[in-house]
Amino acid sequence: MKISVIAASSFVWLAAGLLAAQSARAKPTPTLEEELRDVRYGLHLEGGKFSGNGAPVLASTIADARYVLIGEDHLTREIPELADGICGLMGSAGPFTMVVEASPEVATFVATSLGEPDGEKHMAELQRTYPDSVAFLNMRQEYELVQDCAASTHGVGFQLWGLDQPFLGSAGWLLDQILATHPGPNATKVITALKEKEESDAVLAQQTGDPLKLLLVSEDGAELVNARGVLQREGSATARTLLEELIESRDIYLKNLSGHAPESNEQRARMLKRRLSQKLQTVGNAQKILIKFGDSHIYKGVNEIEQRDLGNYVAEVADAAGTTSLHICVRGAKGVHAGYGGYTRPLRHEQFMQIKDDPWMKPVIEGQVESGWTLYDLRKLRFHKMENVSADMQRMIDGYDLLVIIPELTPGEKLE
Repeated sequence: MKISVIAASSFVWLAAGLLAAQSARAKPTPTLEEELRDVRYGLHLEGGKFSGNGAPVLASTIADARYVLIGEDHLTREIPELADGICGLMGSAGPFTMVVEASPEVATFVATSLGEPDGEKHMAELQRTYPDSVAFLNMRQEYELVQDCAASTHGVGFQLWGLDQPFLGSAGWLLDQILATHPGPNATKVITALKEKEESDAVLAQQTGDPLKLLLVSEDGAELVNARGVLQREGSATARTLLEELIESRDIYLKNLSGHAPESNEQRARMLKRRLSQKLQTVGNAQKILIKFGDSHIYKGVNEIEQRDLGNYVAEVADAAGTTSLHICVRGAKGVHAGYGGYTRPLRHEQFMQIKDDPWMKPVIEGQVESGWTLYDLRKLRFHKMENVSADMQRMIDGYDLLVIIPELTPGEKLE
């Protein structure tokens, strides 16, 4: 009797398995395009307020997250508008910190002018005095975004952090800041000589537009390293930190320029994570954090340049603390890209079609809603077996929670 019961039980399990297999064969694997239709929402932004059936999705995910990360296409008008709307949602819930792709000195400079009517004028003056010393926050749309984000908290508890390396033309500005700390006589002599060399290098760079003539990225940067020892003896902690920033930035740039991009990218990613780790120790666990960087930096996991970058670090920190990180990628379907045009030169403008640049994005571009922006909730696609999923698209699904497609991007403008 026992044997027959076991046999019957085995038959039941076998039959169930066969039925499941037949059912799986009968139901074809859905395509990516089919699945995208079920996770697609319309999104509109007017007067800083979101609407459309994607608005509740965006609002609820932001409310649930301690860390909100925006991975962007740089130097546009539209993406700061999106970030502005997100700041409005975050600010309505209380104070938060904004983290930007700029050096600590740039963030400090901007933070001191929050709410001041002449802030944009001061940024323009800084750029005239020290050309190409600021990345991104010298754009009108980005500068106004920070002002609006600060205002969304009604002036209470807002902080602005910069994590990135000093930009190409920063050497003169930072050397002047070192001199302003009044180091000892030998250090003052060394830094003054460096400043004079920086000024003559800047003249050559301005004549040609070639940033490689600048002190920060010139092949002969031994003077910067030699100044380190003198400041160790005669400089303050602030002076030493400023010099180390220049040295590290130079090292990152030169590795990239000499064909060692992976090493350069890894060093930069480690720097970003180190600086964020130090900053997070200064705020409470309840403080919300908004992070806005280029989209390569914000992936969870390994990004397309094979780095575990800032976004992955934040995701791990959030997991370890029992909180949540929300990763939002923002791309344009087409438009005009603005790019670096050379030292003291205007921005370079270039038309683009996202499908042409990144063919793997064809399903999300062609699947846009008919009007407005399109929001895809990529979280709903994870662990789904789908056809027609490229490796790049799978990386996007695994690395980002939400994807926003803007029909057309237009270039931002510098503060001048």
